[in-house]
Amino acid sequence: MVKVKDLNWCIIYKKEQSDDWNLPFGFANEMVKQNIKLKRIEYLNSDEFKLPDKKFILRNNINILLIFHAGFNINLNNSLIKFRKNFPNVIIINELGDEPQTQKCNLVRAALSDISLSPDYDSYLYWRNKGFNCYWFTHWADESIFINKKIGNKRPIFIGTTMGPRKYSLMMKIIFWKKFKNIKTKSSENTIFYNSSLIAFQYARWGEITRRIFEAASCGCCVVTNSLKDGKNLQSIFKHNESIILYKNRVHLIYELIKLIFNRKKIERIAYNGEFIVRNFHTTKIRVKELVRIVEDTLKSKKNFF
Repeated sequence: MVKVKDLNWCIIYKKEQSDDWNLPFGFANEMVKQNIKLKRIEYLNSDEFKLPDKKFILRNNINILLIFHAGFNINLNNSLIKFRKNFPNVIIINELGDEPQTQKCNLVRAALSDISLSPDYDSYLYWRNKGFNCYWFTHWADESIFINKKIGNKRPIFIGTTMGPRKYSLMMKIIFWKKFKNIKTKSSENTIFYNSSLIAFQYARWGEITRRIFEAASCGCCVVTNSLKDGKNLQSIFKHNESIILYKNRVHLIYELIKLIFNRKKIERIAYNGEFIVRNFHTTKIRVKELVRIVEDTLKSKKNFF
């Protein structure tokens, strides 16, 4: 049996020129830390996003191609169709981006992948029902970026968010005024912001599990976000009143926040439990190990590789 870590991987993703970190960049860094033999291909422009050519694959003896991309990209799809024909023995893994909102963009990628990864449980079931080899690969926090500086409840911002002008943001600003901060930050700046915030507020407009709740919890925030339908499996990760605060509507949100205002010990407990869950079960390190196990299972079930 071939060991996954003895194989040659190539990861391809978009890297923003204006930012020094993004999620696939952090994932690639962790793969290297775990002694995975890895080649990187970074693109600054989505229009340039295409898969490596034959010369690159043969020169580097690539066995596994890992693609991170969110949204529809016809260049990527056409390149993927061609790549699948030319390299039938290379394992193709597609991380499907911000599903469920991008689910409609991912048919070709999910269909042509040996393994696809979805952060959304409903989308994972959707692709599985089509006969595609998809796995639920929910969000995580990169522990090299999202760090709790251990300042406890001595945080100048009572409620902080980076969600922008979404539902409830104006109401929160009116009610809490200077105690509510809603700002846009670069990825590496989120740690400073979350470490300055006692409560991290989030509204998932697509009814999805959002990456921000993991990142904020990893920084020691008490996370407050909207309830999702049971099929999203949020409460299999975080439980209301134990490691997260979930609100159902506008009135319920205000009610839950009032309770937190008068119970700082509860804020500390929710934050502590949330951070424990993320750091022990939902980090980049753990996701890389999960992906290795998934590839191992795929190799066992498909003996035509290598």
